[in-house]
Amino acid sequence: MSNSKPTALYPTYIELQEFSRTEYPQLDQFFIEKPDWWSVHWSWGESFLLYIGRNKSEHTYVRFRNEVERFLLWSYLVKEKPIDDFRKTDILDYADFCWKP
Repeated sequence: MSNSKPTALYPTYIELQEFSRTEYPQLDQFFIEKPDWWSVHWSWGESFLLYIGRNKSEHTYVRFRNEVERFLLWSYLVKEKPIDDFRKTDILDYADFCWKP
């Protein structure tokens, strides 16, 4: 039985500035045979985090990175629904998930 090491969706801010998913095979593998919206939403998160990293402290970047990853993973694996299709009830479901995962 193989135990795979968890892989973050996003690297540190320094690494993200020159990021290529091909350099992170575990991450690239995560997106294989998944709906196209997964990659699109990941790119949205990347753009947001590049902005945060440019304008905020490293601590703030890490905090936002954690939140973006949690939200995307919840969207991908729990809700199985693109975030641009979310309704108010979906956001409330996410809040409930955060309070009691």
